[in-house]
Amino acid sequence: MATDSSTTTIFDVLAAQYSNQASVANTALTSGINFYQDKKYDRAAQAFKYAAALNPSLTEAYTYLGYSYSSQGKTKEAISAFKQSLKMDKTQDTLYTTIANLYLQQGQKSDAMQILKDGIKQNKLNTPAYYTLGQLQAQAGDYASAETSFQQVIKLEPKDGNGYYALGMALNGMGQYSDAITQLEKATSLKKDFEAAYYELGRAYNGLGNQDKVQEQIDILNKIGTSTASALSGSLSLETAKPKLYYYDATKSSLQLSMGPVNLLAINTELATPGATRDVQVSFAFDSDMDPSSVMSTANWSIRKASPTTGGGFYTGLYDTLRNIPVPTIPKRVSYDATTRTATLTFSLTQNASGTGMIDPAHLVFKFNGKDMNGRTMDESADQYDGFAASTF
Repeated sequence: MATDSSTTTIFDVLAAQYSNQASVANTALTSGINFYQDKKYDRAAQAFKYAAALNPSLTEAYTYLGYSYSSQGKTKEAISAFKQSLKMDKTQDTLYTTIANLYLQQGQKSDAMQILKDGIKQNKLNTPAYYTLGQLQAQAGDYASAETSFQQVIKLEPKDGNGYYALGMALNGMGQYSDAITQLEKATSLKKDFEAAYYELGRAYNGLGNQDKVQEQIDILNKIGTSTASALSGSLSLETAKPKLYYYDATKSSLQLSMGPVNLLAINTELATPGATRDVQVSFAFDSDMDPSSVMSTANWSIRKASPTTGGGFYTGLYDTLRNIPVPTIPKRVSYDATTRTATLTFSLTQNASGTGMIDPAHLVFKFNGKDMNGRTMDESADQYDGFAASTF
């Protein structure tokens, strides 16, 4: 078939023009990369836009344009450029996590999760996408989904401690502390001085109530000695520390626990009448913010006389036991002041029939077995107060 010479000439001209335009686009791309490397991000962006205008199929121009915008803090523009680049080449695995991180900077967590899912759908081997998605799922409290994501990370990178750490963190979130310990110990075996993993180990052991192992993780973090390790050690100490009775507040107590054997009349003159009953108050401060309902539950408190078998200063019989009036085993009511972390117990004392009753406040022991605002039970080394020793135990 004969070819029209004029048509051939037009095609040749167009081909030459396209070749020249593509060449100029590549030159603009190279120029933009040089500007970008010199941190001249505004000029780099201009060069990349020019390159893309000359050659709309030049994927690299959109990718670098996104990085230039991101370096200038132009997050929305960066996302738009990166997404345009992905339209042209969906196999750019790193761009999915890059876009997700930009969405997170704007607080768009749902968009971040969706772009990561898109990346995983495009490439089932995109480990960073699984890892970042799992972190977002964990932050949202969806630990079951996070567990699935992190298991995939481990499957793809079985010799990387980060996957085991992340899985342990998710298991901690679900209260599966023993399983979490298994994963976190694997993480620390694969990665030296893995600060975050030791922190999560401490949380897991705390969940199991193993305070010795919690302290072991705190010691390890302190030994690592970096600023991050020190911060995590402090956080772990605060998070796992159990609440304690701090001190007895004599200024808010009508019954002074420093007093030895004393007639009821010395406590309240109205108790001079045989059979009279009057309320007394004893106040204690805690070292932590307590659960008000727990503190005010009288069932969580006990009052007893000290003995050699149950602890506290032992009463040695320095006064007439026949005149020793009974003390209630639980308070009548308890109030709690959250601003001062102070509990005030009220209980009644009743004079004997002869009006000669006595009490030994210093040999009373008060105990609390409730919880703080974080649901932590009392530290057994400081859940009681002994008037004779004037200290907790």
